[in-house]
Amino acid sequence: MNDELFTINVNLAGHRFPLTINRNDEQLYRDAAKNLKEKIDSYRERHAQLPYETVLVMAAYHFAIETQELKCREDVGPVVEKMDLLNKELDKYLKELQ
Repeated sequence: MNDELFTINVNLAGHRFPLTINRNDEQLYRDAAKNLKEKIDSYRERHAQLPYETVLVMAAYHFAIETQELKCREDVGPVVEKMDLLNKELDKYLKELQ
């Protein structure tokens, strides 16, 4: 496992940021920067009349929505576990009836 720290430089919205990260997370950070650039470019093309700052806020909001959607999907775990328990109890009950 390669978890040594090192510094990468990412360009976000025209600003260069040196980030110290675990080496095994490098692709994650680079992909995130690429996704942000693509989203900003997309909003700029569709909303050329808006100030750049507004486009940045729209892109940030887009990713905040995606984050919330992922959190909501993760929250079904307890429901699935409860359903499994109920299914097991129902199976046990049905076997007793036979």
